[in-house]
Amino acid sequence: MTDYSGVVVRDEHILALRLFLLGDPEWLKPLKHPESDGVAYTLMVYSAFAVAVRRKFPPTFTFTQIVRYVANLRISVMTDPHEIDPRVIENLIRAALGDASVDKEPKPATETAVAAELVILEDLLPESVPDEASLEEFLEESAAFARGWLATRQTGEHASAG
Repeated sequence: MTDYSGVVVRDEHILALRLFLLGDPEWLKPLKHPESDGVAYTLMVYSAFAVAVRRKFPPTFTFTQIVRYVANLRISVMTDPHEIDPRVIENLIRAALGDASVDKEPKPATETAVAAELVILEDLLPESVPDEASLEEFLEESAAFARGWLATRQTGEHASAG
């Protein structure tokens, strides 16, 4: 289990995500300490993924909508449709939408989850961020999501340590 007690989402994590989303090959440069910044940056990637997913799917989403989206994604985007298990993608989307029933499912390896999140994020980005002004709003929303997610985990860690 990851220790989130010392993790802080800072401007450099947001800048690294901005550069990554813009396709800048120097996106890692803002991270002064890539090893220690890794958890916060990965959280920013997850948060951007979650924000994009929540913008795509309505609060009254259906499982059929997710399955259809994943099938289309695998056909249109992925060079190898077996690259990432569709069930992993579906469960990540459902979890981002707040479907607690996926908590009972086996968790994918971190690398698999991040790879799937990046594929989905790349696919949803043009719809979520049509212009530069939208990118700033998207990054602000993603950072707020990350900080809220982190605060919940840190409060839980503090309560269980006491």
